[in-house]
This record gives sequence, C-alpha cells and structure tokens, in this order.
Amino acid sequence: MNQTQELGALKSKHNPGKGFTYFAIFTLILFTAISAMIYFEGILAVQEGRLRFSGDISILYWCIAFIMGLGIVILLTALKLSKGKTFYLYEKGILTEGNGAGKIQLFENLDDLYLFSSGRTFITNNIAFRNREEGNWEVITVRYTKVFKAIEFITTQHELLYVPKMQKELAENKPVTFQYISYDTALGKKLFATGTQSFLKVQPKEIILNKDHLIIDAKKIMIADLNHFSVNNWISQISLYNKENKVVFSTATNGIFSGRSFVSLMDKLINQTN
Repeated sequence: MNQTQELGALKSKHNPGKGFTYFAIFTLILFTAISAMIYFEGILAVQEGRLRFSGDISILYWCIAFIMGLGIVILLTALKLSKGKTFYLYEKGILTEGNGAGKIQLFENLDDLYLFSSGRTFITNNIAFRNREEGNWEVITVRYTKVFKAIEFITTQHELLYVPKMQKELAENKPVTFQYISYDTALGKKLFATGTQSFLKVQPKEIILNKDHLIIDAKKIMIADLNHFSVNNWISQISLYNKENKVVFSTATNGIFSGRSFVSLMDKLINQTN
C-alpha cells in the first residue's frame, strides 16, 4: 500500500526557493567576467607593454582574488540556504522528506501549530508544527516556495480535522491541552530572534480546556461566563472576554499554538453554552 494513501489527494509541494541560488550563479559569472577583464586588459596588457601602470601590479591580483572570493562566498551561502526538507501537503496530513527519510503526520495528530513572522515584517511568514509527544518541530520558513499558501492550507485543514477530534475528547470528559506564549515573549522573539532556531526556543505555558471550563495560569474560568474573542491588529493581540466585557485572557495574535483551531473550538463551546 502506498504510504501516502491515508493522506488523501496531494495539494502542494514546498521546498526551499532557488531564486537566491540563480542570483548567486549569475553574480559569480559576472565577477568571473570582471576578473578576466582585469587580467587580460590590465595585468597581461601591462606585462606585454600595451598598457602603462605605475603602481604595484600585485594590487590587481588582489582585486581578482577579492572579487572571486566574494562570488564564491555568495554562491556557497546560496547553496546552503537552498538545502532543506521538502514538504508535501495532502488533504489529511503532511509528508516530510529529508536526509533520505520520510515522515507522515496527520493534521488531527498535530498538537501545535506555531506561526511567527521573521524579517522586517509583521506578516506571518513562517509555520512550525509538531506532535507534542515527538517534541521536534518541523518548520516551513519564508525561504520556502509558496509559503503563504502552505500556512493557509495547514491552518485550515488543522481546524477542519483537529477540532472535531478535540470535541469528541471533551464530550468524553477528557481535558484538552493547548499551549501558548505570552505577549511579551512573542514580541521579544519578533524583535530579537536571530533565526528560526531562536524563534523555536520557547517555554510555552498551558491552557487546559474542559467542556465546561478552562484553566490558564492556575486560574479557573467557566465557559458559561465567556462571551467572545477580540483581535487588535494594531498591536497583534488577541483577547478573550467574559459576559461583563472584561478581558480574562490575552496574548499575541500568534501566541496561542494552533490558535485558529483553539478559537474555533472555544467559539463552539461558548455558543453551545449560551
């Protein structure tokens, strides 16, 4: 049996983009042409007496070495950045291929989707996902092709398949645990993180959800007392309000792991309670 048969139809494939690699190859070719011009029209011309040069000719050799060295460094950097795992997104899950191995993860078994924005933008352009028991994050970063399409598809399918599974567990009186990072932590990562691994080094807190209440930071909140969520896009903050229109919990918009699924599940619980 094909190992991807349980995943349904293939929707998209995502791997590191090659644009920077093509640019680096072009740059190296350009630098090579410049170096050849310096050698043939400069160094060789001086040696053959076709060109007068009063300075130290060795400086031209150093120019060639610097230009070619810079071109090679750019190319090696581009090749390094072009390496990475390949992600195949299917209807029901994700196939990750890398280092000669493949791993299948169903959306309904992915506990945490961690969205964050890197670079000089507040637009979400990275998504990390994991099964909490396995612990390791898989990450589709801004370097990947069609990253925004991947983020939208993964969050949509996770909501579609993970939420019903959590509803079933709650109906069986089993607690469901979501994780989150504080607003300050999320903002600090945005301002000071130096790379993907830096973003992923977080110590999340827990939101323990039961069918009639949730526990956040040891505080018990009855679902019957809740009203709605509100999102402030200016400061990238999401807040949960009670029926007295007071905030009982807030964090960064992307601070809740699997946030879209969490809000969907909470809306269902609040609406069925009201």
